[in-house]
Amino acid sequence: YDRALECLSKSLGIREKCLPSDHPDITRSLDSIGTVYHNKGEFDRSLEYYSKCLKIQEKCLTHDHPDIARSLDSIGTVYHNKGDYDRALEYYSKCLKIQEKCLPSDHPNIAASLDIIGVLNTNKREYDRALDCFSKSLDIREKCLPSDYPDIALSLHNVVLLYRNKGEYDLALECF
Repeated sequence: YDRALECLSKSLGIREKCLPSDHPDITRSLDSIGTVYHNKGEFDRSLEYYSKCLKIQEKCLTHDHPDIARSLDSIGTVYHNKGDYDRALEYYSKCLKIQEKCLPSDHPNIAASLDIIGVLNTNKREYDRALDCFSKSLDIREKCLPSDYPDIALSLHNVVLLYRNKGEYDLALECF
């Protein structure tokens, strides 16, 4: 990771000298550095770079651009990994709103966002909201993916865990 950070930081420095401050290549460098820090478990540093990336994107892109959704998702993931479920939910929800505007309604990325929002709602014991997200995610995945695709199993697994957490074991068994 250290070598990757060294190369990416050098690349960012060159880009910042040669390109306008809102150039997409600068945001790509910031995002990549944020990803390396995230993978190293240095979440605060990761947030620093993801936030810089998002700030530039919000200045130069339309508010519903897919790159903004990706940055919101990355920031949500960091907060999720830090255990800050409220902040994670905030960023994932913003990401989902953009995805719903710019992607087809049955796109797998929408299903993935719904799934993670469902997990966060489960962690917060907001089971009805979680079930709504998991059901929508499962519907999308069953429409657009092969029936034996692992993401369908993941959605079913999340529904089963939710019912188990609620003590509704009969409903959990019905999923099988």
